[in-house]
Amino acid sequence: MKRTSLFIYEIVLVAGVLIYVFIIGLLIWGESYLKEERTYTSFELESYDDGWYRIYSDGTKEAIDIPGQYQPESSHEFVIEKEINVDVPLFVSFDSAKQDINAFVNGELRYSYSTKDSRLFGDNSPGALMFIPVYPEDNGQNLQIVFIGDNNYSGVLGDICIGTQLGITKNLFAKEKYALILTSMLLILGFIAFVIGLVVRATYGRTMPLFYAGWVVMCAGLWSLAESNIRQFIAPNFSLLSYMTYLSLMMLPFATAFYFDRLQEGRYRIFYLIVSVLDVFCGYIAIMLQFFNDTDLINVLIFAFIAIVLTMLIFTISIVIDFIQGRLKNNWADLVGVAGALVAGFAQILSYNSRPTTVDRGILLCGLLFFIVMSYIRALTDVRTMERDMYAAVKAQDASTAFLTRMSHEMRTPINAILGMNKMILRESREDNILDYARDVNSAGNYLLGIVNEVLDLAKVNAGKIVIEEEEYELMDMVRECYALVRPRAKASRLSFEVDMSDVLPEKLKGDKEHIIQVVTNLLTNAVKYTPEGRITLSVQGKISEGKLLLIITVSDTGIGVAEESIPFLFDSFKRVGEFAQSKIEGTGLGLTITKQLVDLMHGQISVESELGKGTSFTVVIPQEICSVEPCGTFSMGPNGDRRVADRHEVFDVIGAILVVDDVAINLRVFTMLLNDTDVTVDTAISGAEAIEKIKRTKYDIIFIDHLMPGMDGLQLKEIMDTIENNPNKDTPLIMQTANAVVGAREEYESFGFSDYIEKPIKEEELKKLLRKYMI
Repeated sequence: MKRTSLFIYEIVLVAGVLIYVFIIGLLIWGESYLKEERTYTSFELESYDDGWYRIYSDGTKEAIDIPGQYQPESSHEFVIEKEINVDVPLFVSFDSAKQDINAFVNGELRYSYSTKDSRLFGDNSPGALMFIPVYPEDNGQNLQIVFIGDNNYSGVLGDICIGTQLGITKNLFAKEKYALILTSMLLILGFIAFVIGLVVRATYGRTMPLFYAGWVVMCAGLWSLAESNIRQFIAPNFSLLSYMTYLSLMMLPFATAFYFDRLQEGRYRIFYLIVSVLDVFCGYIAIMLQFFNDTDLINVLIFAFIAIVLTMLIFTISIVIDFIQGRLKNNWADLVGVAGALVAGFAQILSYNSRPTTVDRGILLCGLLFFIVMSYIRALTDVRTMERDMYAAVKAQDASTAFLTRMSHEMRTPINAILGMNKMILRESREDNILDYARDVNSAGNYLLGIVNEVLDLAKVNAGKIVIEEEEYELMDMVRECYALVRPRAKASRLSFEVDMSDVLPEKLKGDKEHIIQVVTNLLTNAVKYTPEGRITLSVQGKISEGKLLLIITVSDTGIGVAEESIPFLFDSFKRVGEFAQSKIEGTGLGLTITKQLVDLMHGQISVESELGKGTSFTVVIPQEICSVEPCGTFSMGPNGDRRVADRHEVFDVIGAILVVDDVAINLRVFTMLLNDTDVTVDTAISGAEAIEKIKRTKYDIIFIDHLMPGMDGLQLKEIMDTIENNPNKDTPLIMQTANAVVGAREEYESFGFSDYIEKPIKEEELKKLLRKYMI
């Protein structure tokens, strides 16, 4: 069914496109062969090629054929003459062929064309359509036209016609209409290709050949537009526009070289770069010479042609090499497009040689249009490939996330039981040897939990699951927490731990306090690990920049240090370097990787200074908003010491009843024992079905629900609770218990209707903090 629907969709699409093609074809045919319908003015026009004579400097005359090409005299003037015979006022018109024009009737100047007083630089006037007025009273007199110029157009005579100005203009547009249509299409398609290339670069991080193909055809389109005599109707000073002819041709090999380089994935970049440098150098030299009027741009076009030939030669040779090596299977559309453009170019050259008095661009423009269309076809293939790759990457990421979710649950659940039961041993045992064993278990369990946390933190950063949440906080409290978290480890390692904090820093800031604490404690823990003896120092300074405080945190140690050549690899995942690698240090090596990524997420910077054997210094600079200009004062731990530790020993005066739902019996036991010294009544349910029966009968102050349970998980239990009639716990806060550190975001659980969440392993202080928040 899906394939049938897709087939019908494609048929309808093709049918719609054919309608547009039919209409466009009908318009083109009608413009070319149907009778003129406009009657509001005269479009009179006829050929004026017959009866012309060439006048030499010695006064002799010679009958000539127009159009034609003749050798000018040494004075660079070419003079032609014809007797006037008209019935009404008309205009004699022809292309100036990049020469100055003076027209005389019976020896009197009737018309003059030159841009020497208006052009900024250069020696030649741009080609333009001439309008020499003649009247019936001029009949029998001679019209003498003098061409003045010293360039490759000297002695070239194009068609001459006579008629009204509207008729001559209409004739010009009639001759140029197909070239203008093709030029417009090239410019539009080139610009769109350019934009698509930028979007793809921003979206997928890749540069497609289409980007440079668009650049190529835009150069060709600008050349075609500037080469046309239509320019005199769209630009007031068309001398400047005419320079686009030369500059576009000079930039063409530059863009083409980059296109070929991207097409061949940089395999022959050095050769294309040489051609590009040559082309750019010639372009700059040509522009400078123009400003000093030392040469004309037309005289340096030879270098652009050389660059084009060299570019095509390099491409041809490299294509042969790629063909031999079997690298062309993905480039067939581009190669067909390039071949089409080359064939059109050669055909255009042959056409020009057969009629040197005209500059017809149609064949070349058709070839370039074919080229850009084939580039679009290749781009569509590339985008589809990138979409597939991205889809595969997303699926792989989803699979990785699902694996980490399950791994997190399966590992944290037993760790929760181990640490919880061990906490009971530490609390209740009175035997010294048992307490020693329990302390070792607690240390090993927390170490294992730290490794799990590091791996999952890195996964969260890579999956984009970490969100920076800014809130107002007190700077002194943040520093105290960092100090208190690391002080026991420093003390156990017999290290001196010093804090150097500026007492003039703002008292209150706004930023992601918890992630700053994670960054600082990671660095401090790292310093303790790699410092066998001596001291570690935490320095907190700052400076004002653009209305924000740049919080400068430096962690220094007197440890083993890092060799200079190893510093760039310090932030690599699962890697230690230099002396770090040789040390008997436990851990995953992820702490610095996570720290670097967190600092980047907070738009900060981190730098390292180290000397082997003498110590290391990490400096973090994080911008923070200033909420209070009051100084924070001198650092001290305060009367209560570590605030987080002190909370554990305070009197817990919360009274109430809670329900805990978990499919693991030992987790229920841990939860109960964590609160056995409080006035909180803990009721338990080992399944969702049991929980529903208790929820229907009893009103609880809080209900804790495990996320992943067999049969009925926590989310399904919440859905069933919402359907219970006369539910006494309709407004009871629901707290999600989760061992899933990857997906465990408060916003996600809130979207399912939960009031909050608590991570496993459950910490006593965090549990009591939630009880106090929702039961008081």
